Amino acid sequence: MSAILVGGTPGTGKTKIAKMLGTRLSVNVVELGELAERAGCITAQDKARDTGIIDEDCLATAIQQEVADMTRQLVIVGHYIDLVPYSAVDHVFILRTHPETLRHRLIARGWPEEKIGEVSNFFVKPMVAAIRLSATLNVGDTIHVKGHSTDVTLEVASMQIDRNAVESADAGSEVGIKMPERARSGDEVFKVVD
Repeated sequence: MSAILVGGTPGTGKTKIAKMLGTRLSVNVVELGELAERAGCITAQDKARDTGIIDEDCLATAIQQEVADMTRQLVIVGHYIDLVPYSAVDHVFILRTHPETLRHRLIARGWPEEKIGEVSNFFVKPMVAAIRLSATLNVGDTIHVKGHSTDVTLEVASMQIDRNAVESADAGSEVGIKMPERARSGDEVFKVVD
């Protein structure tokens, strides 16, 4: 049998879509966070983020067992769909949501914004904000740039330090990030944290 995988960042509607697929196809839905809990794969708690820390090797073993036991198609949903054996995969859906919509959804769920820096400069061509970081930022994070006349939310698709692409940058770094609209020096930069 084969699995349909549903993934995406928090707030994109993964669980809702997975349940709809499960109902429409009359198949079981496996939520990877719940599987990790049932299989004893949560090794510690991250109190700052109010979430469990998952042992990926343990979860991979639990997923392999789940896939081996399936007698019919499954829908598998979560942040760890990359651990599902390729040979068991039929379709993969990665959900995305406009960053502003995503920000509103996450804030409505009680997810706070954490200040991670300020815009130190802005370049019109190409539209790039130089951001001095006071905390770590990763490609894929959702940020909210806010100032007197700036209010824009975006997912960090890429960033550079000294014109070199990086996946992550630490506090004290100055990164360049492409912006969909103008930002201004002094604008505050927040990360929507999970």
